[in-house]
Amino acid sequence: MVDKETFKNMKKQTQNKKRLVLVGMLFLNIGILFYLKYWRVLIGSKTLLLPLGISYYTLQAIGYFMDVYNSKIERETNFARFFLFISFFPQLIMGPINRYGIQGKQLKEEHEFDFENIKHGVMLILFGAMKKYVVANLLVTRISSILDKNYEGIPGCVILFAILMYSLYQYADFSGGIDMFLGVAELFGIKMQPNFKQPYFSVSIANFWQRWHISLGQWMRDYVFYPLALTEGMTKLGKWCTNHFGKHFGRVLPACIANIVVFMLVGVWHGPELHFFVWGLYNGLLIALSDILKPAFKKLNGFLHINENAKWFHIFRIVRTFILVNIGWYFDRIADVRQSFIYLKDTFVNFGNPLLLASKEYLKLFLGPISNFESHIILVFIGTFIIFVVSLLRENKIDVYAAIQKKNIAFRWGAYYVLLIIIILSFTFSSGDAGFMYAQY
Repeated sequence: MVDKETFKNMKKQTQNKKRLVLVGMLFLNIGILFYLKYWRVLIGSKTLLLPLGISYYTLQAIGYFMDVYNSKIERETNFARFFLFISFFPQLIMGPINRYGIQGKQLKEEHEFDFENIKHGVMLILFGAMKKYVVANLLVTRISSILDKNYEGIPGCVILFAILMYSLYQYADFSGGIDMFLGVAELFGIKMQPNFKQPYFSVSIANFWQRWHISLGQWMRDYVFYPLALTEGMTKLGKWCTNHFGKHFGRVLPACIANIVVFMLVGVWHGPELHFFVWGLYNGLLIALSDILKPAFKKLNGFLHINENAKWFHIFRIVRTFILVNIGWYFDRIADVRQSFIYLKDTFVNFGNPLLLASKEYLKLFLGPISNFESHIILVFIGTFIIFVVSLLRENKIDVYAAIQKKNIAFRWGAYYVLLIIIILSFTFSSGDAGFMYAQY
């Protein structure tokens, strides 16, 4: 038996050792990521090769160490199992950023052959491949032909057209890849964390980031936002603001500051270039301002007698959010920040005649010669239509896969073959596999 004071000292020493180990592991993981991803840019060197997906498995490893330190999970004593969790191949190059408390258990369990897993996994792979190859790969070179050439005096309608294509491309590429990787994992009986939930049906920017790249958002929430927003300094700041500016401002200001920091980090996480930082700052400021101005918006809606539960208002919020998200894509896609502001300005003040976009000759002026132009458009339209219908059904709480399985065998196999045929057709018209956009992060 040890006395109370001795026990307290032993506990403190143990906690100090745990903290030292945590700091060491954080320094090692962040240090490697910083050196490989950012140092080469800071010193102007292009000689270092960036490992595919390094940002994903680095955050996954950091999350594991943080959860062990905070006693949320038991530490893994078998290094092979820990290594399997970090290097499980479907998640390796673009996520999702899984948690050991969920996926670690599945990797330890025995798995028997389950035909239902195979069917669902194959359907996910086909749907993801349709997004990637039918939509994303057929759009990528068209977007580059407009946004990477820095045309002088390019009409705003053409710029907006390219940004909207980029909005579709990025979603199809990233969510399509995630669907494929979730499907591959399911073939082995492993259910990874979903990463998308109909993001373009979001009603606010905050809601959008709860639906887009969900695993990154949850990681930032747990390991950056809460630790920062709940610090003693933030608590004191909130109380001071409550006393001087009112309860609402004092309550939301710490969260607003934490959100701005989180999104600046998210921007930098995408890459060391300035435009990513500006894009992250843009999103953080929008969320912070919407929280601060929430009472003002409530009063305005009341003054205008707007029924916030009305269907039209819900659609208005979706459209408003879509516009704000796409403004952010200017900074995300266009590497030159100055050029992104010029393009954004021209979108509003030099819009041009949008009817000319219906002219193939006008489009070729910017897109260059395109063989099989109509085939490209038809395939992209079919793929986009399928994505929209599936997203709409899911948004209305309909399990699309379960609904298909309830149909007769002709309908089920027809759904499989439609996806397979248009995927094969897309290979005919694609200029080559562009790779996965988010694998570079």
